[in-house]
Amino acid sequence: MSQPKPLSRETQADISRWITRECGVVLGPDKAYLLEHRLSGLLKDFSLPSYEALRDRLLDGRQAGVTERVVEAIVTHETSFFRDRHPFEALRAAMLPAARQRWLADRAASLLPPRPIRIWSAACSTGQEPVSLAISTLEWLRSGAAADLRPADFVIVATDISARIIKMAREGRYSAAELERGMPADLRARYFTPDGPGWVVSTEVARMIDYRRVNFADAALASVGLFDVVFCRNVLIYFDEALKKRVVEEFWRSLPAGGLLVLGSAESLYGISDRFQPITMAGSPAYQRL
Repeated sequence: MSQPKPLSRETQADISRWITRECGVVLGPDKAYLLEHRLSGLLKDFSLPSYEALRDRLLDGRQAGVTERVVEAIVTHETSFFRDRHPFEALRAAMLPAARQRWLADRAASLLPPRPIRIWSAACSTGQEPVSLAISTLEWLRSGAAADLRPADFVIVATDISARIIKMAREGRYSAAELERGMPADLRARYFTPDGPGWVVSTEVARMIDYRRVNFADAALASVGLFDVVFCRNVLIYFDEALKKRVVEEFWRSLPAGGLLVLGSAESLYGISDRFQPITMAGSPAYQRL
């Protein structure tokens, strides 16, 4: 196949509008190079002669494989274990103890067993964040900080837009290079098993995580339940203002009073929502539901 002609402004605008409608990511006129870089391989994969042909295929909407591949190419899946470290330290030092107090209050107020303590890892990519959350929780339990709780009392719901990425995360297999990005050697030995050239996450960790496909841009964003903590880091920065507000409203509905929302270090709720109070927990910023 010959080299395709550069992306025209008209085609770029059409594809960018489709991407925003499909997954919420906003790409301005200055992102032509990014679009070409990330989509050029798809022209070859689907035997398409031009970016115009790709646009027509997207707007036609009849080939799901193309649409999903384009979304995967655009959405950033950059991740690592214990990324930025401080939110996971705060989870153990302050967020899990606060969730435990709510769990104990629920147990005292009802004859029925309290619901599990639930954490939402939104835009979980290939699973490094939810695995880190599960290991942080298990390490907190190992420390003896909550003798009244067991691993079965926790559920981590991990969601992503890509069905293929969710499948990879669910398999829980990581290369040595991936584990070297953030996973301490002692925790690797405790929570992973060697598997060929790589490692597979332990059953103890895997059974705590419930992977699901969720697209925040869906017109009717389905709730995934009630949570004590929501991790949604480095996601909102890619959305337009309307979608940011709608997603944060869903987080508000998914948290009880006092529940916690953790964003990326470059993100804030300024101008997006007044339903949360900014707080600092163990030195790490978070937002508490009012």
